Amino acid sequence: MTTEETQKMRDQPRGFGNPWLQLGLSVACVLVSEFLLKRGATEIAEPDSAFSWTGINGLASPLVWWAILLIIASFISWLYVLRYIPLTIAFPLSRVVDILVPLGCWMFLGEFISPLRWCGIALVIIGLALVAKPVAQIEERL
Repeated sequence: MTTEETQKMRDQPRGFGNPWLQLGLSVACVLVSEFLLKRGATEIAEPDSAFSWTGINGLASPLVWWAILLIIASFISWLYVLRYIPLTIAFPLSRVVDILVPLGCWMFLGEFISPLRWCGIALVIIGLALVAKPVAQIEERL
């Protein structure tokens, strides 16, 4: 990490403006939006409809519209995060959603996770740990 990036990380806002909090908020918005999209699409599904293959009929669900609002909120939060955290750090850490979505679907929606997918989830966790450790060390020095 360059001294300029380190300085940027040192001069981060506090409180709700903290970019790490905003990164977590962005991830949470994506996570909840995925569940809302799943529920909305399932509730409105009309397999006999001529346009069912497009998913466009999902727009009739209020849950889908809430999900769209959360995706917009996530996007705004993400743009804010990118002002303060290098993309090479922020993007890999944001992929925690790739763990949370399948786990949430397994716990709350009763969806099956195959052993191969469990291995994939484990690999993502290992990757996140490899990315997060140097970031934590940098934060300690600041």
